[in-house]
Amino acid sequence: MKPQILAAATALAIGLTAVSASAQDTMDQGHNMLTGAVYNALNRGGFDTDHIDNLTLSEIAQLRRLLTEDMGSSERQRIQLILDRAAEAG
Repeated sequence: MKPQILAAATALAIGLTAVSASAQDTMDQGHNMLTGAVYNALNRGGFDTDHIDNLTLSEIAQLRRLLTEDMGSSERQRIQLILDRAAEAG
């Protein structure tokens, strides 16, 4: 009986590892797509994108919300502040 339990546990662990790796790949792809969209929007808005790799996922999400067609000076200042902190971090 114990060999059967061990075999089942091993199979489960292998299956969970495969699912976990697949989920991580999906998350990485989503992160890259979001970063690319923010990068393009920053370029269109005339912002410096040299340090975009230093941004956290939270900062990228904040930028995505701030980058709109009708952004005003307040939004531009907040965007610049986030980018300035990223430049200092790198």
